[in-house]
Amino acid sequence: MIDIKPKSVLEQPIYMLTKATPCPYLEGKVEKRIATDITHNVDIQDELALNGFRRVENWMYRPVCDNCSACKSYRVVIDKFELTKSLKRIHKKLGEVNFKIIENKATREHYDLFKKYQFQRHNGGSMADMDEDDFVSMIETSPIKTFLMEFRDKYNKLIGVILLDVNDTTLSAVYSFFEPNYKQIGLGNFMISQCLIYGKKNNFKYLYLGYYISQITSMAYKIRFKPGQILDNNEWVDL
Repeated sequence: MIDIKPKSVLEQPIYMLTKATPCPYLEGKVEKRIATDITHNVDIQDELALNGFRRVENWMYRPVCDNCSACKSYRVVIDKFELTKSLKRIHKKLGEVNFKIIENKATREHYDLFKKYQFQRHNGGSMADMDEDDFVSMIETSPIKTFLMEFRDKYNKLIGVILLDVNDTTLSAVYSFFEPNYKQIGLGNFMISQCLIYGKKNNFKYLYLGYYISQITSMAYKIRFKPGQILDNNEWVDL
């Protein structure tokens, strides 16, 4: 019998197409996703990330919307990243903030900060309705290596968290949330830049930051981290 192997993981028949739903970003648009459960296929996660997929719990997904390609996967080339003048100012302001890498185990402290963040930053969004069980599942359900990057102030108060997937050569920021009162001094940018500094010290190649939509101002922060690349027509190109 001839052993015919697929040319690419994307040719394996393990993918599902979701129903069209209202786009959470662009008014009047609808969203479709291609998705796969990687619970028993963890080895494909890296190639899926390379092809623009994101992880949520045990699922990897990518938008495949009709007549719209606004969502562009964005990643930062870690070894070439340098702090800009504005990021240096933020680091100076937050010089007493520390972080550590911990196991992806959810605590009540994490959940309380998450709810505060959702209420003040994304009230009315789909994640604002998540209860504690939903939150625990988001943090702890992962078939691949996943950690939390936990940020605390000088009084040891929790002020920020990044849910971080770790592969052999890449990092992926799955989700982050932080103390809303720190927004004006750039805590969110500080957290991502610390993630990049961590990646640089540990010889990681890329940090995936999710999807970038040029029309959405709330996503503009991603392109502050350079050099960046977007996935356009299935090719990673410098932005």
